[in-house]
Amino acid sequence: MPLDDTKVIIHQTLSVLEDIVENISGESTKSRQICYNSLQESVQVSLALFPAFIHQSDVTDEMLSFFLTLFRGLRVQMGVPFTEQIIQTFLNMFTREQLAESILHEGSTGCRVVEKFLKILQVVVQEPGQVFKPFLPSIIALCMEQVYPIIAERPSPDVKAELFELLFRTLHHNWRYFFKSTVLASVQRGIAEEQMENEPQFSAIMQAFGQSFLQPDIHLFKQNLFYLETLNTKQKLYHKKIFRTSMLFQFVNVLLQVLVHKSHDLLQEEIAIAIYNMASVDFDGFFAAFLPEFLTSCDGVDANQKNVLGRNFKMDRDLPSFTQNVHRLVNDLRYYRLCNDSLPPGTVKL
Repeated sequence: MPLDDTKVIIHQTLSVLEDIVENISGESTKSRQICYNSLQESVQVSLALFPAFIHQSDVTDEMLSFFLTLFRGLRVQMGVPFTEQIIQTFLNMFTREQLAESILHEGSTGCRVVEKFLKILQVVVQEPGQVFKPFLPSIIALCMEQVYPIIAERPSPDVKAELFELLFRTLHHNWRYFFKSTVLASVQRGIAEEQMENEPQFSAIMQAFGQSFLQPDIHLFKQNLFYLETLNTKQKLYHKKIFRTSMLFQFVNVLLQVLVHKSHDLLQEEIAIAIYNMASVDFDGFFAAFLPEFLTSCDGVDANQKNVLGRNFKMDRDLPSFTQNVHRLVNDLRYYRLCNDSLPPGTVKL
C-alpha cells in the first residue's frame, strides 16, 4: 500500500480512537476498563507502528496526540507494565538526532511532536507513588542533555514552554528526589534536615531557568518566574542550602539587570517581588555584600554616583519599602547613565 494511503488510514483510525478515549475519560472506572479492553489491541498496534513512522512528523504528531489522550484518560486501565513499555519506547526513539531533526528541520509539525512528547512526560512525572520514579533520571537527562541544548539559544519560543513546564513539574512533584528529609534529625534538632541528592541535575535545571530570564520572550519569562516563586512558596526553594549559597544572588543579579534594561517592563512588579523573596532569605548578605558588588559592577556610572545609589537604598525589610527601593535604584541608575551618555566627550563629571 502506498505511504500516503497508509497515512490516511492511520489518521482516520487514530482520530476515531482518540475521540472514543476522550468521551469515556470522565466515566466510571468500570466503563473506562471496558473501553480500554476493547481498544487494547489497537493501542498495541499503534505503539508497534510508532518506530516505523518516527521520521514522518505528521503521523507521529497524530500518534502522540492519541497517546497523550490515553495517558490522561486511561492511564490506570493501561496498567503499569504496558505504560512503562510506552514510555521506554518513546525515550528510546527520541534520540538527540531525532529531536534535532524534529525541532530544527521539520518546522511547526516537528515542534508539535516534541511538545506532545513532553506533555506525555508531564503526566508521567506527576504520577503519585513510586511506580514511574525509575524513569526520572532518564526524563531529566532527556530534558537537559538532549532537548535543552537544541532549543536554548533559539529565538523561537517553540518547545521551550513545554520543556520548562516539564522541569517545573518534575521538581514540584518529585521534590524528595532532590531533597530527602531525615525524620530523626528533625525530631532531635527541631528542624528538618534535608540531604541533597542528584545535585548536578538540580543545578543544571536551575541554570536553565536562570538562562531563560536573559531571553526576550516575555511569556516564557513570566511562566518561569511564576514556577520559581511557586517552588519557593510550596517547597522553600530559595531557603535550600544549595540555592542560598550558590544561586541566590546570581538570580537576584539577573532580575535586577532585567529591570535596569527595561526588557520586560510589563512584569516589573512581579520581578521586584521575586527579588524581595530571594533577598529576604539573606537580607544581611544582600545589603552588606550583594548590593555593593552589584553597584561596583555597574558600568556607565562613576564612583560618586555609585555611592549615592548605595546610600539611597534604605535597609528596609518589609515588602512595600523594599520594592520601592528597588524601583528607585533602577530608575536612578538609568537616569545617571542617560545623563552620562549625553555629556560631550572629555567632560569632567561633578
